[in-house]
Amino acid sequence: MARVRAPGRTVFITGGNSGIGLGLARAYHARGATVIIGGRDLAALEAAAAATPGMEVAVVDVTDLASIQRCAEELARRHPGLDTLINNAGVQRVPDFTAAEPVADTLITGEIDTNLTGAIRVANAFLPLLKRQPAARLVNVTSALAYVSLTLAPVYSATKSGLQAYTRALRDQLRDTNVQVVELAPPQVKTNLHRGQDASRTRRAMPLAQFIDAAMRALDSGRDELPIGLAKAARLGARIAPEGFRRLLNRVAK
Repeated sequence: MARVRAPGRTVFITGGNSGIGLGLARAYHARGATVIIGGRDLAALEAAAAATPGMEVAVVDVTDLASIQRCAEELARRHPGLDTLINNAGVQRVPDFTAAEPVADTLITGEIDTNLTGAIRVANAFLPLLKRQPAARLVNVTSALAYVSLTLAPVYSATKSGLQAYTRALRDQLRDTNVQVVELAPPQVKTNLHRGQDASRTRRAMPLAQFIDAAMRALDSGRDELPIGLAKAARLGARIAPEGFRRLLNRVAK
């Protein structure tokens, strides 16, 4: 199987108008790649791209199958050599299931449809294009919480754990093809993913620039599983003392 051991020539990143997605987009662009950032809000995409001349945009709502399919068809026409897909779009909520009233169903389905179902659908829609390249890479962005669940974010933890399981199984399916399937697992990073949450819960978050530097080095390595920062500790803790590490994580996160 051919491995992509350097940044792709043409890269599409969902959730690319802010946070980790935009940071990765700028890093790839700085290395000379053609970069397309995807998201639902055209104005936000164009504003993000304007700061990096040459970066392109593509409107896609990862919770809408028809939108995903239109985006895949459009990019196949615009960039038939697209060889790197980064499934980065994500949302995080902190629903309180102890409340007297049920949590709003839209909060639950919004996380699942964006973080898990959407990522699977995007991968499925773009795989035919990736398979046409000499060597291609599909990167699914999970989380340290894929290894150890966070009590404050149960649905988010479940979606990232599910995405990790999907990534591993898909990697096995595609092992003898030209498509490398990669899991990039960030720790908590200082982005707007946590907007609206208590600032004390994000005090240990990794600065975005530091994360992007570490993530690009990891992607350059050619490895399939890329936990960054405290996600490495979460992976190890989940292996050697899963319940003890989960209690420790949730005690620190309070």
